[in-house]
Order: sequence, then C-alpha cells, then structure tokens
Amino acid sequence: MKQKGIVIELTSLLDVILIMLFFVMMQSSRQSESYREQADEEIAAAQAQTEQAKLDLEVEKRKEQMLKDALTGFEGGELYELKINFDDSSDVLVLSFGGQELDRLGFEQTAEIEKAVMGIDIPEGSAVLAAVIYDGNKVLYRDMQSIRAALDKLSKENDNIYIGYIDTSN
Repeated sequence: MKQKGIVIELTSLLDVILIMLFFVMMQSSRQSESYREQADEEIAAAQAQTEQAKLDLEVEKRKEQMLKDALTGFEGGELYELKINFDDSSDVLVLSFGGQELDRLGFEQTAEIEKAVMGIDIPEGSAVLAAVIYDGNKVLYRDMQSIRAALDKLSKENDNIYIGYIDTSN
C-alpha cells in the first residue's frame, strides 16, 4: 500500500500572518505620528520659552541702561529731591530737581504728592532717581508713612522711578 503524504494548506496561515503584519505596521505608523506631533509641540514650547527669555533679557538690558543713564545724570546734579522742611510752624514737602524748586506740598495732601510727582516731565525711556530727605527727629512717623505710601504706590506703577529715603537726624 502506498502511503500518501500529509498535505498542509498554508493559505489561511499566510492570510493571518499578513493581517497581523498589516496591523503591526498600522500601529507603528500611528505611534510615529503621535510621537512626531508630541515632538513638534515640545519644540514649539521650547521656542516660545526661548523667545520669552530673549524678551526678558532685552527688558533687563534696557532697565540697566536706563539706570546707568540716571546715575550719570545724578553725577551731573539731576536728582529729584523731596525735602521735608519746617517752614512757618508747619512741615512742608518741597519737590525740587537739580536744586530748583518745583512745588511745595503739605503732608496730608497724599493725592497732591502723587499728582506733583506724576507731573514731572520724564523723558521717554529714562529713569528717575528720587531722594526723600528728612530729619527723623523733627518729622512725625505717621507723616513719613503717608509720604512713603504715596511714593511706593508711584514706584510700583512706574518701573523707571527709583526712590531712596535719607534720614539726616544721625
């Protein structure tokens, strides 16, 4: 008797293998697109961060230059002074620039102090150095607090105004 060999049909097995191969290829294609999109987003975020850092650096350089210019002006006598003087039995705040008196104000006039200082003609892109000069033995603490509050508000609203307080009582 003649023995017949075993015949195996590979057609269905090849179909399954091809379907699995096709599925794997589609999945890897989707994953690579996802990774590409994620990488693009990260690149865009990094570029935005770099641009913001450049802008911040530029702002800092401008502020530094403004302060250098103000210090150069200070050496030439360009300093806004808010001197507190005792005049005719009342305290008076004298606003002056380079030794020239600009305005005289009472301590209680907080809004007037802000208005007078805001009225100073500050050239575009320049900084202002201001000194509050007072005698701590003669000026009341509450008066200094109201002046300080007005000037601190002004300084917070304007990045280019720098205010120092000088107590001459020592």
